Amino acid sequence: MKAWVLIGALLLSGVPAWGQAGSSLSLSFRFSRMVLATGDTLSGPVALHFAPDLLYLAQFDGTVRTFAPSAVVACAVQGELPTPGLALRVTDPTVVRLFRVLVWQPTHPDQRPEMAFFEQLSASGAVLLVRRQCLVPHVLAALGSAGTSGSLLGPGAPGGFGTGNGGGRGAPLPSAVVPRYTTVLELRDMLYLAWPNGEIRPLRNLRKDLLAAFPGQVRQLHDYAQIHRLTYATASELSELVNYANSLAVAVVP
Repeated sequence: MKAWVLIGALLLSGVPAWGQAGSSLSLSFRFSRMVLATGDTLSGPVALHFAPDLLYLAQFDGTVRTFAPSAVVACAVQGELPTPGLALRVTDPTVVRLFRVLVWQPTHPDQRPEMAFFEQLSASGAVLLVRRQCLVPHVLAALGSAGTSGSLLGPGAPGGFGTGNGGGRGAPLPSAVVPRYTTVLELRDMLYLAWPNGEIRPLRNLRKDLLAAFPGQVRQLHDYAQIHRLTYATASELSELVNYANSLAVAVVP
């Protein structure tokens, strides 16, 4: 029980302040099996924190061990727990997710390579689809009379645009109607392709950048996407396409 309390405290300490864009994220799991750089394996409840990247492993004696990415090779996790500050999501407790450590190559000569946790989404192959996630605040506006819950501000909302409230076109909003704002956290995916030579390339334009990574298989990927009705819009679709591309041939290393 002490270990769970400590894990919870660590997660709460990682919850970002409202209004901070691209905020760091902590994910917690009931079960894990991790492989250390020393070759040792450890198990237990874990919390993975991103930016800065740290892994917290709960021990049976109630203590928590902290690992930097440089000390970890990979960590398989299962049984995701709710993330503080984030709306509840439907998760499958039986799904096993794999996080592995990759090296960010510096973009400037004065910078040093940096190790970080990435979630592997595709199967093993010449090119991997990997993911990092962050929390992004999103502001919602609402209108409502003072002392009431109001409604989301929009074309069809009571008191909103085009409803006719207020007596006619162009009429000002009633003085009793006041705007309210609320901030919610959204989970945002940042997807990358990783090569055996260490390059990690971000997928900013999902379709364009994915096809550019497999120049010799563009036609086959296009046909495969059409047959299976894949739109290049989600991580699961991209994972399926990367798996298929790896099965065709080794992608050209950039």
